[in-house]
Amino acid sequence: MLGLLIASLFVGVTPCQAETDATAARRSFLRVVENDDGGRLEVLVATYRKGSAVLQLFGCVHVADRSFYEEMQRRFRGLDALLYELVGDPSIRPHPDMKRGDNTHWIATVQGGMGAGLKLADQFGAMDYRQDNFVHADMTDVEWRQAIKAANSSELREVFSIGSMDNDRAEGSKQSEIDLVGAFRSGGGIAELRLMMARMMIGGDPAIDQPTVIIHGRNEKCLRVLQQQLDLGKQRLGIFYGAAHMEHMEHRLVEDLGWARAGEEWVLAWDCSRKRWPKQERGLKQKRYRARRDLKKLIEAVVEHAASFEGEVTWATLRAARPDGRLPGRNDGKDEWGRHYLLRRVDGGWQVRCVGSDGEPDTADDLVQGAGA
Repeated sequence: MLGLLIASLFVGVTPCQAETDATAARRSFLRVVENDDGGRLEVLVATYRKGSAVLQLFGCVHVADRSFYEEMQRRFRGLDALLYELVGDPSIRPHPDMKRGDNTHWIATVQGGMGAGLKLADQFGAMDYRQDNFVHADMTDVEWRQAIKAANSSELREVFSIGSMDNDRAEGSKQSEIDLVGAFRSGGGIAELRLMMARMMIGGDPAIDQPTVIIHGRNEKCLRVLQQQLDLGKQRLGIFYGAAHMEHMEHRLVEDLGWARAGEEWVLAWDCSRKRWPKQERGLKQKRYRARRDLKKLIEAVVEHAASFEGEVTWATLRAARPDGRLPGRNDGKDEWGRHYLLRRVDGGWQVRCVGSDGEPDTADDLVQGAGA
């Protein structure tokens, strides 16, 4: 259940279902695209028309690559009104420089912590909501508590309702959760961890037909604000809500409120490519620590040897000068990867170099120790 809860906190989405006709079909606003290099998590931006008005639903995940939020912010500039979600005081406008107080909601804390582990930015820390066209379109704290009480529900029950699944999907989720925990313990790469979490996120099957406060209740509040903006003459509008909300939101717009689908576009939310996020080598910190200790011992031995040796200093001459015929360090001149340390004569002294994980000299992961003559 832990993996399911974590996935629902990120977004909670529905699986894509077979379409029956152009209006009644349900569709997911989130998808995973996998390829030989890993893959990516994408979010749907859907467009609708009603008369002269144009509305876009911008599916959102609450933690994503910073570039995703930057792209959303760019798109929002061209709208007459952007309706956004945030249970709380409408006067609160999140922005990157806003301090998080002790009253930060536990859901936001979990989202931020998990996002940091996956090197993802959180929604309210990456976007600036102080824009003139941004319109609060969510419940206030009082409305939220009243709606929860009226529904004889609880906050935790509402969160779990986003990711409720049937038995078959639950079995699949258990395996995903085990794999995810194993990946964290083994130092799996960010790409692997992101892809696992993305699969888990789209594996949920929200009880979309069962009324909930967290989805249906908040969506209805948003749709009331949408009508208010239309009554004010706004023609280019957008709704920026979590992807879990969008199936129900689209159903209400198309089936009940007279909007027609007019287009769709998939936008990159998580880059899960291995080229960008190579797998972290297990035990890397320890290997580099041991290499640094070897380098220190080696450079001290080189300086001492050079002080009494008139010829060219090499590993061979240093070995010949030592009683045991071995170089100082753990592996007689080899690093933790089994490669030879490099000895170079440089201006004013010597340099000992470890070529690191990639095995290539003069790259960013090299470890270097130098000393003067």
